[in-house]
Amino acid sequence: MRQPLLRIQIEPTNRCNFKCSYCRRTWWSRPNGDMTLEKFMLVLDKVPTVPRIHLQGVGEPLLNGELSKMVRSARSSGARVGTTTNASLMTRNTATELLNAGINRINLSVDTLDPLAFQRLRAGTTVTSVIRKISALADIRSKTRYPDTQLALALVVTPYVLEKLQDIIQLAANLGLDEVYIQNLNSVFLTTNNNDLQQLCSIDHEKYREATLTAGINAKKAGIRFLAPDIDCANHSYRCQWPFHGCNITWDGFVSPCCLQPDPDLLNFGNLFETDFETIWHSRSYRDFRARVTADCEPVCAECPARYGNMWHPSADPYAKYES
Repeated sequence: MRQPLLRIQIEPTNRCNFKCSYCRRTWWSRPNGDMTLEKFMLVLDKVPTVPRIHLQGVGEPLLNGELSKMVRSARSSGARVGTTTNASLMTRNTATELLNAGINRINLSVDTLDPLAFQRLRAGTTVTSVIRKISALADIRSKTRYPDTQLALALVVTPYVLEKLQDIIQLAANLGLDEVYIQNLNSVFLTTNNNDLQQLCSIDHEKYREATLTAGINAKKAGIRFLAPDIDCANHSYRCQWPFHGCNITWDGFVSPCCLQPDPDLLNFGNLFETDFETIWHSRSYRDFRARVTADCEPVCAECPARYGNMWHPSADPYAKYES
């Protein structure tokens, strides 16, 4: 391997109980399905030992009833394990199962505290219900003392988030969470236009700087972390490191070099249920793709916000310290 494999993202399911207007899965026609525990164990057997495994894809991980067993199995491989959830299905029993399984991080995707905006953007439940379930999760973690489990609010940068960012920081602190992080909206791979995208992408840079600066100060006072990407300028000397240090494995076994382009019909280098990992990882097509990324001429990556490291704050990006 050219560089060490640092992280694998495995998709427990591509089903979701939300229909977010700015999510690719809302608009595509791929068949829905879950990765079985048996298939998950096969993935763990086939891939090299990695320090981090994230159980997430384009679906809601909690829809897979085997998620806590997957966490336990992945932890037994020696990896630190996380997931990202919309929290709408986070019952007290589910929270306890995940914590007891040894999960190291849960990203709680909220995106807005505005009830009307939440209903429009994330149809499926109410923001009040989601916050109540996040509160229960944090309460269980606190009372049962799981010091090695981090809880973070995860939000996409939109005008709604900037307007309520200080309230979001305060909410996270009140709930006893560890972190709030925001990321730039990735609309590049949407296959259709929709009415929300233009509004969501209309970010005033001066307001962004002011809001994130104040949020950083307030978060520090509250004793939690706040991470925000640089919205002004990308580092053109940087290249996205997913193709070199990580990969995405879909519920049906397809291996992709990208966490932001999750459609294997458009980008994959083989199926792990049909081929061994080393053959896929070292294939000519995979190596050619990496060469195009290094040369900054891969068409798939042309408009992606992660291309030059402008998707996340460097501390939220597991590959930011690596340069190709």
